[in-house]
Amino acid sequence: MTKRVTAILGALFLMTIVMTGHRRWTVTDGLPTGEIRQIIELPNGQMLVNCEGVFCLSNGQTFDACSCDQSCAYPLPHFNDSYGHIWQGDSLLWLRDLYHIYLFDARNYRFRTDIRAVLSDTLQQRLLSASADAPVPTASQFRVIDSLDVQDVTVATPDRQGGLWIGTLNSGIVYQPPRRVMPEIHTGSDTLIGLARGATLRVGSTTFVVPLPDGRVLRCDSLCHLNYALPESPQRQPLAEQLPALRNYRIMVGACPLDERWVAIYTQNGIFRLDIQADTLAPFPCAEEIERHSNKYNCLLKDSLGRLWVGTQNGLFCLSPNPDVQNATSSYTCRRVEGLINNCIRSLVVDADGRLWAGTSYGISRITPAIINLGTDDGFPAIAMMDRAAVLLPDGRLVFAAGGGLAVAFQPRELIGSEEPAPVVVTTTIINGERVQQLPAVLSHSQNYITFEFSTLNYATPSHDRYRYRMRGLENEWNFCNDGLGLVRVSYKALSPGDYVLEVQAASASADWGPRTEIPFTITPPWWLTWWAKFCYILLTLAGVVSLINLYLSKRKAKLERENEQRVNRLFELREEARHQFAESVNIAADKISINAEEEKMVENMLQAIKEHLDDETYNADQLARDLAMSRASLYKKLQTMLGITPTDFIRNVRLKRAAQLLAETSLNINEIAAQVGFATPRNFSTQFKKMFGMTPSEYREPSGGGEGAPL
Repeated sequence: MTKRVTAILGALFLMTIVMTGHRRWTVTDGLPTGEIRQIIELPNGQMLVNCEGVFCLSNGQTFDACSCDQSCAYPLPHFNDSYGHIWQGDSLLWLRDLYHIYLFDARNYRFRTDIRAVLSDTLQQRLLSASADAPVPTASQFRVIDSLDVQDVTVATPDRQGGLWIGTLNSGIVYQPPRRVMPEIHTGSDTLIGLARGATLRVGSTTFVVPLPDGRVLRCDSLCHLNYALPESPQRQPLAEQLPALRNYRIMVGACPLDERWVAIYTQNGIFRLDIQADTLAPFPCAEEIERHSNKYNCLLKDSLGRLWVGTQNGLFCLSPNPDVQNATSSYTCRRVEGLINNCIRSLVVDADGRLWAGTSYGISRITPAIINLGTDDGFPAIAMMDRAAVLLPDGRLVFAAGGGLAVAFQPRELIGSEEPAPVVVTTTIINGERVQQLPAVLSHSQNYITFEFSTLNYATPSHDRYRYRMRGLENEWNFCNDGLGLVRVSYKALSPGDYVLEVQAASASADWGPRTEIPFTITPPWWLTWWAKFCYILLTLAGVVSLINLYLSKRKAKLERENEQRVNRLFELREEARHQFAESVNIAADKISINAEEEKMVENMLQAIKEHLDDETYNADQLARDLAMSRASLYKKLQTMLGITPTDFIRNVRLKRAAQLLAETSLNINEIAAQVGFATPRNFSTQFKKMFGMTPSEYREPSGGGEGAPL
């Protein structure tokens, strides 16, 4: 009895919420005080609130302080006994309280300090006239105020959505959303509760009965016993004996036919497929991914597009058939649906328009075409719905059964309708922890920690709005938010210098994204990263590179000079050795008097040519040059470089060295030797021989002066 009374009282409380649906804002929500004197709607939808000379702005969820330098306000010459305001254009708002006149710039969201310079006498007279006074609440507004039992009302201001803002003397603001269709709350023994609860539940030992494509039905009795039956037939064909794997599942919750062959059966500890043609079991696709979150399945539904919607104790999953796989019932793409009012999915149902709805452990959400969470603002109780207790009635209403003997019934089309998305307003900007009225177009490199708060300023149904945002210049993908609180707060830390654009959009029940709000700004680099600093770095780098190259080249040049000097010295040494060898040795070896292969070949050719004409006293340098296919000048230059002698001297030296060999190795007389080596007279031979060897041929022939002759 006590439980039933508690349930009835709870139902009455919920119905009170449904009938009123109002909200209240106090000091805990950002109001400077509870004494509300003026509430004025700005062109962007924000509400400017005057709390006896201290101002604040609504941000979609709470209120932010709006700084006003009282010393810059214009003092009234006489005490005034009312509050008022007038608009000058669409951006300048003149306000009047008991003592001062204020000027608010609605384009820059700040109070102006040059009020004395722009306040004319005519404007002052208009502002002090009765036409500027706050309007008296209308009769319909008084009825709303009376129905809410609000006391000490100071001001009543309607907003663009049709809601009413009611200011009070000490209790803050009461907001009454615009009237709209609310759900019906059914209690006690209402037949709709039984319809919702009986949508899938069965009485007695039968847990569920599911019609199969072949005309049979699949029954589950005593929580875990599966069997086939014909409709209206008491006979059963149990499956436990031929399918022992069924014992692995403790409590079977429900079944959903997938096609002509397969039926998905979900339980409190897993899910599987039953082949109703072969009576075999198979794994359920994506079960492993789903059971990373929960293996307790509460509901399963197949929609008209062939998608499977799987509700678990911890998440709703959408399984879309893979179009590239022939057997669509065995391959799905799985995603976890985010943004629901609660992730414990109790029931799933499709309305007359094919849209999916979910009952959760904390209210109801519409899933398709876009997620809309329905809460107390929509007249829905924030309590747990019952498992698989949702039904579509013939008249198009949806009914969800909840605990405590309650049910919620509503027409989906009337409840949500086709709300169009509103533009997003950036209500607050915080730079490095300091709140600013408006984001500057250019920021310094140190102002790189930026927080934005934005809202559609939907005071009536904030839970219906979804947001997405991205910072162009930093990210390409959208970030999504659907917390239902009416205000989104995002922060970007350590932004690098560059050009950025914050892009924000909102979507409502229509699922279409609304107009895009863009906030461009630039973060300038520090001086050491500016273009001219980078240009200097480039110049310094180039100068350093040039210096390094010059240093390298100078060292390379010095090294080459040293190596060249060493080579020259070595060549000089080799030349000296070759000349010494030619001068001192009787034997003339081509490899001894040359320093490279080219010279060696030339010497061999010269020696061969002279040998062939050794006895010809007329053989001279011109003939030698012809035999070598060289000019006399070239031959002269070569021999000067190699041995420091002329071609004529070379020929004479070869003749005399051959004579020395003959003197040492043969018994030929001196005249015969002279003739063989090309001297016309023995006298000339003797003279030339003595010049070269320092002795006469006769003296050279004696043993003490013997040579080291060897054939040429």
